[in-house]
Amino acid sequence: MEKKVQYTIKHIGINNKNEEEARENAKLLCSLFNVELMPEAPTNIFAGSLFECMKHDKTGRCGHIALQTDDLEAAMEDLASKGIHFKEETIKRDESGKVTFVYLVEEVAGFAFHLTV
Repeated sequence: MEKKVQYTIKHIGINNKNEEEARENAKLLCSLFNVELMPEAPTNIFAGSLFECMKHDKTGRCGHIALQTDDLEAAMEDLASKGIHFKEETIKRDESGKVTFVYLVEEVAGFAFHLTV
């Protein structure tokens, strides 16, 4: 029997109108869920490892969900067999060439999805 690909939720990406709103929401999430405000990046602010407050609203109508898997290439094969497509321009690879990150083309219930290791 073929091994099923396993997924866990890595974080939830929350769209915001701008940097200020992202910062406010990240601080609120930190206070609500007792997590630490992480250093800002150009496009996002993490509230702990649970929430990624985006400084824009461009990815997914409602935001995105990051799924972690131990074998991303097997996950891509599995999802492709179910008719899912991938945004080629989002693929990131490690030094050995293995895929470590990719967004799906399709959204579900307004959420974009990305896979990561």
